[in-house]
Amino acid sequence: MGPDSFCAHCPGMGLSARAKELRNLLSLAVKLRQLANGTLPEPDQAVYLLAAEALEKRKERLAAKSQFKRIPPTDPRLYRSVDMRV
Repeated sequence: MGPDSFCAHCPGMGLSARAKELRNLLSLAVKLRQLANGTLPEPDQAVYLLAAEALEKRKERLAAKSQFKRIPPTDPRLYRSVDMRV
């Protein structure tokens, strides 16, 4: 199940799953950069840095895709009647 599968019923859950995925991608990119700046040979450093850059670009694409869309105040979804029967 992907993060978008929750969005249909519980938008907040989908957003928190997406936020977690973004944090994980960024965390992995930071760790790869730390490894590259460590004691690795130069060819290995380049591979780690390229992987970190690819993860950062993916994070940026996902973040741009998951921007909040404002619901206009006249949207009928905001004013659905609620059944209060118990």
